[in-house]
Amino acid sequence: MNEMEMKARLIVDDIKNEEGTSPVAIFKRMAKKEYVSIHGPEHHILDGACLLVAFKNASGDIDLDEALEKLIREGLRMPGAMCGLWGVCGAVTSIGAALSIIDGTGPFVC
Repeated sequence: MNEMEMKARLIVDDIKNEEGTSPVAIFKRMAKKEYVSIHGPEHHILDGACLLVAFKNASGDIDLDEALEKLIREGLRMPGAMCGLWGVCGAVTSIGAALSIIDGTGPFVC
């Protein structure tokens, strides 16, 4: 298991203890964890995970364990330094992945 996979597991383990319905408040608490860097690729998972937990805590109809596992799979596929290389922040793509999970959407197939 590499460092990012370990951080992903720490995020998921810790975030399941969150009880709030504000993804911003959840993020602020989670961002204080010693394993979270301000500019690290852990935001490819953390930011979307905050949204998923807040949604679930607000009576959202998702299987949180399944949703977080899918978010980990997607977040780990996102390359580090996306902001500098692609011009899009990994935190933003993490939120997009979380919304896709909530809505049950997937790739458009022609």
